[in-house]
Amino acid sequence: MKWLLMALIHLYWIIPQKRRRRCIFKQTCSKYVYQTTKEKGFFNGIQALKQRMRQCRPAYALYTGDDREEWVILPDKEIIPRRLTNV
Repeated sequence: MKWLLMALIHLYWIIPQKRRRRCIFKQTCSKYVYQTTKEKGFFNGIQALKQRMRQCRPAYALYTGDDREEWVILPDKEIIPRRLTNV
């Protein structure tokens, strides 16, 4: 099953980047899921895919903290530093 998920990601990578939806993360969703699947197995890869599907949507918000650090509030309400994203 692990190899099936990784093969599907390879097929996705064949699609030209300009035709794919833009990922908001520095490490793209497909690369993150591929790496997780390769290192930790199929079930962890599926969990990573579910997580990224909840997080990587255009409904994010930007926030600047008191320390001037910029944060991104993801659609699933998780808050991450802006430096980890392409936003």
